[in-house]
Amino acid sequence: MARSKSMIVAIADIRMALELRMVKWSLVLSAAFGPLMTIVLVAGPALVLTGPELEMITSFLVPMAAALLAMFSIIPATMISANALVGEREQNTLEPLLCTPLTDRELLWGKTLSSVLICGAILVLSTLASSIGIAAILLGVGKPLIIFPDLPGLFMLAVVAPIVLFAVVSLMIIISGKVRRVYEAYQLSGAIIMIFMIPMMAPLVSMEIGVVQPSAIWMWNFVSFLLAVVIAVITWAVAFKQFNRDKMVSLV
Repeated sequence: MARSKSMIVAIADIRMALELRMVKWSLVLSAAFGPLMTIVLVAGPALVLTGPELEMITSFLVPMAAALLAMFSIIPATMISANALVGEREQNTLEPLLCTPLTDRELLWGKTLSSVLICGAILVLSTLASSIGIAAILLGVGKPLIIFPDLPGLFMLAVVAPIVLFAVVSLMIIISGKVRRVYEAYQLSGAIIMIFMIPMMAPLVSMEIGVVQPSAIWMWNFVSFLLAVVIAVITWAVAFKQFNRDKMVSLV
Protein backbone atom coordinates (compact mmCIF):
# COMPACT_ATOMS: atom_id res chain seq x y z
CA MET A 1 0.00 0.00 0.00
CA ALA A 2 2.85 2.33 0.91
CA ARG A 3 4.49 1.66 -2.42
CA SER A 4 1.30 2.47 -4.31
CA LYS A 5 0.98 5.77 -2.44
CA SER A 6 4.59 6.60 -3.23
CA MET A 7 3.97 5.71 -6.88
CA ILE A 8 1.11 8.21 -7.00
CA VAL A 9 3.48 10.91 -5.74
CA ALA A 10 6.08 9.82 -8.29
CA ILE A 11 3.64 9.97 -11.20
CA ALA A 12 2.45 13.42 -10.10
CA ASP A 13 6.06 14.59 -9.87
CA ILE A 14 6.85 13.27 -13.33
CA ARG A 15 3.84 15.04 -14.82
CA MET A 16 4.78 18.29 -13.11
CA ALA A 17 8.39 18.03 -14.29
CA LEU A 18 7.37 17.25 -17.87
CA GLU A 19 5.42 20.48 -18.00
CA LEU A 20 8.77 22.28 -17.94
CA ARG A 21 10.44 22.67 -21.32
CA MET A 22 13.94 22.36 -19.84
CA VAL A 23 13.14 19.00 -18.27
CA LYS A 24 11.55 17.64 -21.46
CA TRP A 25 14.56 18.66 -23.54
CA SER A 26 16.89 17.16 -20.95
CA LEU A 27 15.10 13.82 -21.24
CA VAL A 28 15.09 13.87 -25.05
CA LEU A 29 18.71 14.92 -25.41
CA SER A 30 19.97 12.46 -22.79
CA ALA A 31 18.05 9.55 -24.30
CA ALA A 32 19.32 10.35 -27.80
CA PHE A 33 22.71 11.97 -27.34
CA GLY A 34 24.15 9.38 -24.93
CA PRO A 35 23.79 6.36 -27.26
CA LEU A 36 24.72 8.46 -30.31
CA MET A 37 27.97 9.65 -28.72
CA THR A 38 28.75 6.13 -27.50
CA ILE A 39 28.27 4.61 -30.95
CA VAL A 40 30.41 7.29 -32.58
CA LEU A 41 33.20 6.94 -29.99
CA VAL A 42 33.37 3.14 -30.10
CA ALA A 43 32.41 2.23 -33.66
CA GLY A 44 33.82 5.26 -35.43
CA PRO A 45 37.55 4.49 -35.05
CA ALA A 46 36.97 0.82 -35.98
CA LEU A 47 35.76 1.95 -39.42
CA VAL A 48 39.05 3.61 -40.31
CA LEU A 49 41.71 2.02 -38.09
CA THR A 50 43.14 -1.48 -37.72
CA GLY A 51 45.77 -3.35 -35.75
CA PRO A 52 47.65 -1.89 -32.77
CA GLU A 53 46.40 1.63 -33.44
CA LEU A 54 42.78 0.49 -33.16
CA GLU A 55 43.60 -1.49 -30.02
CA MET A 56 45.12 1.59 -28.41
CA ILE A 57 42.16 3.83 -29.29
CA THR A 58 39.62 1.20 -28.22
CA SER A 59 41.30 0.64 -24.85
CA PHE A 60 40.90 4.37 -24.25
CA LEU A 61 37.45 5.01 -25.67
CA VAL A 62 35.44 1.98 -24.50
CA PRO A 63 35.72 2.72 -20.74
CA MET A 64 35.22 6.42 -21.39
CA ALA A 65 32.08 5.71 -23.43
CA ALA A 66 30.58 3.64 -20.59
CA ALA A 67 31.08 6.49 -18.12
CA LEU A 68 29.75 9.00 -20.64
CA LEU A 69 26.64 6.91 -21.27
CA ALA A 70 25.99 6.60 -17.53
CA MET A 71 26.44 10.33 -17.04
CA PHE A 72 23.96 11.22 -19.78
CA SER A 73 21.46 8.77 -18.28
CA ILE A 74 21.69 10.42 -14.86
CA ILE A 75 21.53 14.06 -15.96
CA PRO A 76 17.68 14.10 -16.14
CA ALA A 77 17.55 13.02 -12.48
CA THR A 78 19.03 16.37 -11.50
CA MET A 79 16.30 18.18 -13.39
CA ILE A 80 13.38 16.14 -12.02
CA SER A 81 14.53 15.95 -8.41
CA ALA A 82 15.32 19.68 -8.41
CA ASN A 83 11.55 20.19 -8.43
CA ALA A 84 11.07 18.01 -5.34
CA LEU A 85 10.40 20.88 -2.93
CA VAL A 86 11.16 24.23 -4.54
CA GLY A 87 9.14 23.25 -7.62
CA GLU A 88 6.15 22.40 -5.46
CA ARG A 89 6.46 25.76 -3.75
CA GLU A 90 6.76 27.71 -7.01
CA GLN A 91 3.62 26.04 -8.38
CA ASN A 92 1.73 26.47 -5.07
CA THR A 93 1.29 22.71 -4.62
CA LEU A 94 3.49 22.21 -1.56
CA GLU A 95 0.78 23.03 0.99
CA PRO A 96 -1.78 20.56 -0.47
CA LEU A 97 1.00 17.96 -0.61
CA LEU A 98 1.72 18.41 3.10
CA CYS A 99 -1.96 17.92 3.88
CA THR A 100 -2.10 14.47 2.30
CA PRO A 101 -2.30 11.44 4.63
CA LEU A 102 1.14 10.23 3.55
CA THR A 103 4.04 9.59 5.87
CA ASP A 104 7.29 11.48 5.43
CA ARG A 105 8.95 8.30 4.18
CA GLU A 106 6.22 7.72 1.59
CA LEU A 107 6.63 11.28 0.32
CA LEU A 108 10.40 10.97 0.12
CA TRP A 109 10.21 7.58 -1.60
CA GLY A 110 7.72 8.99 -4.10
CA LYS A 111 9.98 11.95 -4.85
CA THR A 112 12.86 9.54 -5.36
CA LEU A 113 10.93 7.16 -7.62
CA SER A 114 10.01 9.95 -10.03
CA SER A 115 13.67 10.37 -10.97
CA VAL A 116 14.81 6.77 -10.56
CA LEU A 117 12.12 5.28 -12.79
CA ILE A 118 12.80 7.60 -15.72
CA CYS A 119 16.58 7.60 -15.47
CA GLY A 120 16.75 3.85 -14.84
CA ALA A 121 14.76 3.28 -18.02
CA ILE A 122 17.02 5.68 -19.96
CA LEU A 123 20.11 3.88 -18.64
CA VAL A 124 18.89 0.42 -19.65
CA LEU A 125 17.55 1.46 -23.04
CA SER A 126 20.61 3.57 -23.84
CA THR A 127 22.93 0.68 -23.02
CA LEU A 128 20.93 -1.69 -25.22
CA ALA A 129 20.74 0.84 -28.05
CA SER A 130 24.47 1.48 -27.89
CA SER A 131 25.38 -2.22 -27.84
CA ILE A 132 23.06 -3.06 -30.73
CA GLY A 133 24.09 0.01 -32.73
CA ILE A 134 27.82 -0.69 -32.40
CA ALA A 135 27.39 -4.37 -33.31
CA ALA A 136 25.12 -3.60 -36.27
CA ILE A 137 27.49 -1.01 -37.74
CA LEU A 138 30.65 -3.09 -37.38
CA LEU A 139 29.10 -6.34 -38.59
CA GLY A 140 27.36 -4.50 -41.41
CA VAL A 141 30.67 -3.28 -42.86
CA GLY A 142 32.55 -6.51 -42.13
CA LYS A 143 34.69 -5.16 -39.29
CA PRO A 144 35.67 -7.14 -36.16
CA LEU A 145 33.07 -6.88 -33.42
CA ILE A 146 33.87 -4.68 -30.41
CA ILE A 147 32.06 -5.76 -27.26
CA PHE A 148 30.34 -2.88 -25.53
CA PRO A 149 30.09 -2.58 -22.66
CA ASP A 150 33.12 -4.60 -21.65
CA LEU A 151 33.30 -6.06 -18.13
CA PRO A 152 34.55 -2.87 -16.42
CA GLY A 153 31.97 -0.87 -18.37
CA LEU A 154 29.22 -3.25 -17.31
CA PHE A 155 30.27 -2.75 -13.69
CA MET A 156 30.11 0.99 -14.23
CA LEU A 157 26.66 0.89 -15.82
CA ALA A 158 25.03 -1.82 -13.68
CA VAL A 159 26.56 -1.12 -10.26
CA VAL A 160 28.12 2.32 -10.00
CA ALA A 161 25.54 4.26 -12.04
CA PRO A 162 22.48 3.18 -9.98
CA ILE A 163 24.25 4.10 -6.73
CA VAL A 164 25.22 7.48 -8.15
CA LEU A 165 21.64 7.94 -9.34
CA PHE A 166 20.26 7.51 -5.81
CA ALA A 167 23.00 9.76 -4.41
CA VAL A 168 22.20 12.43 -7.01
CA VAL A 169 18.48 12.31 -6.22
CA SER A 170 18.98 12.59 -2.46
CA LEU A 171 21.45 15.45 -2.87
CA MET A 172 19.12 17.30 -5.22
CA ILE A 173 16.25 16.87 -2.75
CA ILE A 174 18.46 18.45 -0.09
CA ILE A 175 19.39 21.31 -2.44
CA SER A 176 15.75 21.72 -3.47
CA GLY A 177 14.84 22.34 0.15
CA LYS A 178 17.48 25.05 0.54
CA VAL A 179 17.13 27.22 -2.56
CA ARG A 180 14.39 29.68 -3.46
CA ARG A 181 14.00 29.02 -7.19
CA VAL A 182 14.05 25.92 -9.36
CA TYR A 183 16.68 27.46 -11.62
CA GLU A 184 19.00 27.86 -8.64
CA ALA A 185 18.75 24.11 -8.11
CA TYR A 186 19.38 23.53 -11.81
CA GLN A 187 22.53 25.65 -11.65
CA LEU A 188 23.90 23.52 -8.80
CA SER A 189 22.95 20.22 -10.40
CA GLY A 190 25.88 20.05 -12.81
CA ALA A 191 28.46 19.80 -10.05
CA ILE A 192 27.03 16.65 -8.50
CA ILE A 193 27.60 14.44 -11.56
CA MET A 194 31.31 15.24 -11.60
CA ILE A 195 31.99 11.85 -10.00
CA PHE A 196 31.75 10.40 -13.50
CA MET A 197 34.64 12.58 -14.60
CA ILE A 198 36.90 10.21 -12.64
CA PRO A 199 36.41 7.10 -14.83
CA MET A 200 36.02 9.27 -17.92
CA MET A 201 39.38 10.93 -17.46
CA ALA A 202 41.14 7.93 -15.93
CA PRO A 203 42.27 6.50 -19.30
CA LEU A 204 44.17 9.72 -19.97
CA VAL A 205 46.34 9.25 -16.90
CA SER A 206 46.62 5.45 -16.93
CA MET A 207 48.09 4.83 -20.38
CA GLU A 208 51.26 2.77 -20.52
CA ILE A 209 53.06 2.33 -23.83
CA GLY A 210 49.99 3.54 -25.69
CA VAL A 211 47.50 1.10 -24.16
CA VAL A 212 45.24 1.63 -21.16
CA GLN A 213 45.85 -1.04 -18.55
CA PRO A 214 42.68 -2.94 -17.47
CA SER A 215 43.85 -2.93 -13.85
CA ALA A 216 43.90 0.88 -13.90
CA ILE A 217 40.36 1.04 -15.30
CA TRP A 218 39.12 -1.32 -12.58
CA MET A 219 40.89 0.73 -9.93
CA TRP A 220 39.24 3.96 -11.05
CA ASN A 221 35.85 2.25 -11.33
CA PHE A 222 36.16 1.07 -7.73
CA VAL A 223 37.18 4.57 -6.68
CA SER A 224 34.00 5.87 -8.30
CA PHE A 225 32.02 3.10 -6.59
CA LEU A 226 33.39 3.94 -3.15
CA LEU A 227 32.82 7.67 -3.65
CA ALA A 228 29.25 7.00 -4.79
CA VAL A 229 28.54 4.82 -1.74
CA VAL A 230 29.93 7.42 0.67
CA ILE A 231 28.01 10.25 -0.97
CA ALA A 232 24.80 8.18 -1.07
CA VAL A 233 25.02 7.22 2.63
CA ILE A 234 25.72 10.78 3.76
CA THR A 235 23.13 12.47 1.55
CA TRP A 236 20.40 9.97 2.36
CA ALA A 237 21.03 10.40 6.09
CA VAL A 238 20.66 14.16 5.64
CA ALA A 239 17.65 13.78 3.34
CA PHE A 240 15.79 11.57 5.81
CA LYS A 241 16.48 14.09 8.57
CA GLN A 242 15.51 17.11 6.47
CA PHE A 243 12.47 15.64 4.72
CA ASN A 244 9.76 16.03 7.37
CA ARG A 245 6.63 18.09 7.58
CA ASP A 246 7.88 20.35 10.38
CA LYS A 247 10.75 21.55 8.20
CA MET A 248 8.74 21.65 4.96
CA VAL A 249 6.02 23.80 6.51
CA SER A 250 8.55 26.64 6.70
CA LEU A 251 8.86 26.50 2.92
CA VAL A 252 5.18 27.22 2.28
